[in-house]
Order: sequence, then C-alpha cells, then structure tokens
Amino acid sequence: MTSDRGPILFASAAHSGLLNPILSIAGELSRRNVPDLHFASEEDARRLVDAAGAGSPISFHSYGEKMVTVDGAMYGAMTRGPRTTAGTVALARVVRDRAVLRTFFQRTLEQIDRVRPRLMVIDNLNVGAIDAACARRVPFVLSIAFPASGVYLGRLPWTYPTPTSGLPHRLSGAQWLVNVAFRLRLRTAMLRCADLTLARERRAHGLANVFADPERHTADAVAVLNYSVFGLEYPFAAPPHLHMVGAVVPPREAWADGAGELSDWLDRHESVVYVNMGTLIKLSADQLREFAEALRRLGPGHQVLWKLPADQRALLPAELPANVRTVEWVPAHFGVLTHPHVRAVVCHGGNNIFHETVYCGQPMLVMPFWLDCYDLAARAVDAGVGLALDRPPGFDAAEVAAKLLRLLSDGSFRQRSRHWGDRLRQAGGVGRAADIVLQAVHLTHGNRLPAVQPRNVAASNQTSGA
Repeated sequence: MTSDRGPILFASAAHSGLLNPILSIAGELSRRNVPDLHFASEEDARRLVDAAGAGSPISFHSYGEKMVTVDGAMYGAMTRGPRTTAGTVALARVVRDRAVLRTFFQRTLEQIDRVRPRLMVIDNLNVGAIDAACARRVPFVLSIAFPASGVYLGRLPWTYPTPTSGLPHRLSGAQWLVNVAFRLRLRTAMLRCADLTLARERRAHGLANVFADPERHTADAVAVLNYSVFGLEYPFAAPPHLHMVGAVVPPREAWADGAGELSDWLDRHESVVYVNMGTLIKLSADQLREFAEALRRLGPGHQVLWKLPADQRALLPAELPANVRTVEWVPAHFGVLTHPHVRAVVCHGGNNIFHETVYCGQPMLVMPFWLDCYDLAARAVDAGVGLALDRPPGFDAAEVAAKLLRLLSDGSFRQRSRHWGDRLRQAGGVGRAADIVLQAVHLTHGNRLPAVQPRNVAASNQTSGA
C-alpha cells in the first residue's frame, strides 16, 4: 500500500454506538497497512483507538474530555415512548448546542490544518466536524449508526413509518392516520427548536447548511455508510451514494479474546439467555425487580447471563434468582453471541447490538427505551428475528417471561435470524466499508462515489427491493 492516497481523518464522539462502526473501519484499514490514519475523538476513546491499530498505526487526536453526556432531563425526554417529539428535540438541541458545536468545529479545524487529510470519515451527529470539513473543503464520508431512514425524512412517503414512531412497515388505516399526525407534530417541533442565532453564526462561517439539516449533510458527502441492509431496514427511495454495508464486526480471531472462565460457564449450561441493554439504559429499582422476576420464571432449565453496570447492580433485589448471573463487563461479546449454548438475546434495540445479534443468528427480545430503538424493535418483529414489548418502554414480568419462553421454544425466530445474518454478511460489512473509503480518497469534493459491489456477491443490497 503506498502513501499517495493521502491522510484519512476519522472523527466521532466517544459514545460507543457512534464510535464503534467508524473505529471498526479504521481498524480494517490498519490491518491492510494503509498509512496515514488519524482518529479524532474525546479522550475516553484514546485506549480503544490505540488498540484498533493492529497493522499500520492510527494516530489519536483528542477533542478533550467528554463534551456530550445524557443527563437526567435528556434521559427523561428520550424515554417517554414512541411517537413523542420530546426525545428527538432533546437530541437535536444537544447535537446543535452552540458551545459543543464551537468546540468540535474549532478543534477539528486545528486537526485538519495539522493533518491535512485527503478524506474524512465522520459520525453524522458530529456536526462540528462536518462543518469543519465543509469549511476547509475536505471531502467526507458520513457514518449513520441508526436506521438510514432517520436522516431522509424528506424522501419518505406518508405511508412510510416516521422515524422514532415504532410503527410497522405495513400500516393499517388507523396507523396511517397516527403516522401522519406524528410526522406533522415532529416537523413542527423541529421547526420550533431551530436556533436563529446559531444559523447566523453558521452563515458567517460560510456554511450553506445554516440549520444543520442532516439530510443536507448527506447530500454534501461523497458517500454515506449505513450498517444494515434493506429488508431489515424498510425500503425507501435511497440516493445512489447511500451504501448499506451490513453489520461491521471485529475480525473473527478476536471474538473469544478474554473469554476464559466465562466461556467455561457457558459450556456447562445448555440453554443461556444473554441480556445486554447497552451502556446508557438506566432501569429503576422497580423495573430491575420486575425484570429479575421475569428471568426467574424461565426456570432452572434456562440460565441467564446479564451484563449490568455496577450502579445498576446496586439496585437489584437482595436475592437474585438462582438461574441469573450478573457481570459488569463481557470481555468477549461476540464469543458469547456465537456460543452454541446461547439461545436468545435480550437487548434495548440499539443499532449495533441489534445487527450484531442478527449477524450471529440469534433470536432477540427487544425492550426499546428511546428514539431509533422503537423503530428497530418494529423491524425485528417484521423480519421475524424476534419479539418486542407491546407498550414500550413499559413492561411487566409476565410479558417478558412469556415472550422469552416463546423465543426459546419456537425455532422459526432463529431460522429467520440466520437468514438475515447471511444477508448482513453478503452486504460486505467492514471490508466493503473500507473499500468505499479507499475509493473515496481519490475523489474531489462534490463528486459522488460509484456503487461498490460487496465482495463475492453477485447482486448488491443497495436497491430498495432487496
């Protein structure tokens, strides 16, 4: 690999849901010994970026301490349930916060001037970095780590489930009316939260997209990456430079790293349910007690591995069911997902865990608590890969236990998950994403990246009929 490609600068916030896909692509380029790789993120990501440099080094550029956190008010707004506008507005206000935007913008400008990248790869919620790329006229690839339809609202017909609605693909007459009403409310709420002072500042910097409209950002990108396939993601009239590359996962040789005693424990139990609710979900003591009761009702024939942070473990009942094991961290996440004794997964429906679970052919119970998780829960049900809560984010022990027992007894869910796992692999994953990035390096700003066929696949999943 020669150095005439020029430097590539990746830019992402340190939140794992946004960071992991981009970091996987950087790691793949490192394994290919692509030179001049750089990664800008908050200080929390330094260790992960350093570890991803398995071949050529990845130089870390710090934004400083974490600037974006989910506080109590934002968490409360985001967990009100589907078809509420508060969560989307709260996220938009954080993403477009003037102080945060200025910091990301200025520090990314400094990094651009120092690195002089030929191309940037940017998490689409890092608006400051996108602004910096536009200001310096650096071509960029956008990474969208949630359903792609979430940034293409203007392209979606009224019969398409509005993002964060949690509605199914085929709407009944009543659901169509609910969908239209919600879309109108969502558009009105987003207009009301527009920051005119920020728009004037952005115009003064020469930025055409003064309101930081995410769909306009995708139009400015040379390519857009999304980590699903149409069929799991509901089809829509996608632009040609949107590439559905499937799940991006670590190399297989890393799947069992650090498993040790946990692997031995899995070997000893023939039926295990793996519970992983991500890093941001905070259940109340009452919710934890109700969930623990649901796991007890599975009976001694089904063991449970429950990944739970320390602050949440402190709220658990004094006596956990005998079939439940809690751990603060799972060192070999993919080793667990692919273990032959793991028979179902419980997750919150975040984009990464959702697609990783399907990639590994596991059936899932989705317990969504916010925003895109409601949409991915609906997609899990429509694709036949799992079940979801009836009235999220609320639940009770009886509902959770009944749905888990159905997943454990009905093999059709695993069969469908394996089918869609094959489709995710055929889309090319991290290898195809890396190919797209390398092709984009040679393009000038404003061009569109021609479609890249997945490796060893005759037909691309790029069309809406896939």
